[in-house]
Amino acid sequence: MNFINGQEMNKQNPDTFHIPSQEELDTLKEGVFIKVGHNAERFWAEITSIEDSGSIYARVDNDLLNEHPFKCDDKILVENKHILDIL
Repeated sequence: MNFINGQEMNKQNPDTFHIPSQEELDTLKEGVFIKVGHNAERFWAEITSIEDSGSIYARVDNDLLNEHPFKCDDKILVENKHILDIL
């Protein structure tokens, strides 16, 4: 999937593109909502599990407006670098 790499975007635009700190990312757990982006659309997903490898499985929490390979309630796989915000 072509999820937005928030860490790379933050490096390129540190004054305008803010992402969660490493400390915040270290506290992630099941049930927490994270914001990710795909094809320039940002949306919320609920973490369903976190693997020891760092892979994060989440459930898309809303309908998306643009063309995407997934929809509300679909499972996605992301990494910390894809997390744009934490609710």
